[in-house]
Amino acid sequence: MIAADGEAEEEGFYSYSSQDSRELSEDDLEKLKKQTTVNDFKKNKLEIEARRNWDKFYHRNKDNFFKDRNWSSEDLKIICPDLNFATSSIAYLEAGCGVGNMLFPLVSELPNLKLFAFDFSANAVKLLEKRAEELKLEVETSVIDLSLENVQNPFSQQVDLATLIFVLSAIHPEKHKIAAENMRNFVKMSGSIVVRDYGINDHAMIRFGRESRISDRFYVRQDGTRAYYFDLEELSKIFENCGFRCESKEYLHRLTINHKKGLKVPRIFVQARFVREK
Repeated sequence: MIAADGEAEEEGFYSYSSQDSRELSEDDLEKLKKQTTVNDFKKNKLEIEARRNWDKFYHRNKDNFFKDRNWSSEDLKIICPDLNFATSSIAYLEAGCGVGNMLFPLVSELPNLKLFAFDFSANAVKLLEKRAEELKLEVETSVIDLSLENVQNPFSQQVDLATLIFVLSAIHPEKHKIAAENMRNFVKMSGSIVVRDYGINDHAMIRFGRESRISDRFYVRQDGTRAYYFDLEELSKIFENCGFRCESKEYLHRLTINHKKGLKVPRIFVQARFVREK
């Protein structure tokens, strides 16, 4: 199964960043040609059952599928060098939190954070709340679907920093603008959103087989969850058109190495920081 954030299969990797994705090989191009599109009935069914499929995913896997993102604190310090994580009480939101694989390792390194989290899977939020209770952490939580229009902020305040880590890719591309507009309600003026997600020409995109493509760069996995693969300029324009300034953007290139299987897999992710201006 293709890991939903590309981390479950890693044993080690070599990485660098650039402003360009990777060029596809002849073999890659042949694999893309063999991909076929799902029928309209299935497309509609997947959209209608998007929340249900993620609820089933978390009911089945609990908090055992994804690894905690222990890279997160150092990455955020590099991406947001102007934020004083050491002494300031920063209001932080993990948007599309899942079971909190970003939030929990982050607060262990940056204990001054004031924590907020939401996901559109009620099962995921329950698992996060249970772990927070066990760790005696205060986290304001909610069940929210970013793809719905005019989503209001149920929390006690807007935040200084929000992250969208492998979240937008699970949303239909026609609703990416709606999701970005909704995020304005959660982030205060001059606050930041850090996005990391799948990039165009990622190995996982090439791996999809027949009857997996929903539309251009948008695919369905075997469990019914979906994944979109972003062009960097496209991602930037989505947020710029919704009142954000792009502070930084890059493709992250990772050569994921599985020593047991003797595999070297080229992964491509997009990463960007957006600052709210309107």
